[in-house]
Amino acid sequence: MTAVTPRINPKTRQEEPFDRMLRRFKKNCERKGIVQECRDRKYYEKPNTKRNQKNQELKRRRKLEAKRANQPRRHPFYGVLR
Repeated sequence: MTAVTPRINPKTRQEEPFDRMLRRFKKNCERKGIVQECRDRKYYEKPNTKRNQKNQELKRRRKLEAKRANQPRRHPFYGVLR
């Protein structure tokens, strides 16, 4: 787990405020992917389900790309290009 110790300002010899330290801690956790990993582990998903979702997304993306490729190109000012 990430450890965050309060920083001390050398000029004033004061510790960093708690809210700033908390913000640093959250950013460190986000960068290391701890939050995302916790969300992923919250519910177990079968490998077959993961594969199925991946395939469905790929299918959807290909369908969209094919649809866009078949549409006529449009010029922003003049309408349909021929």
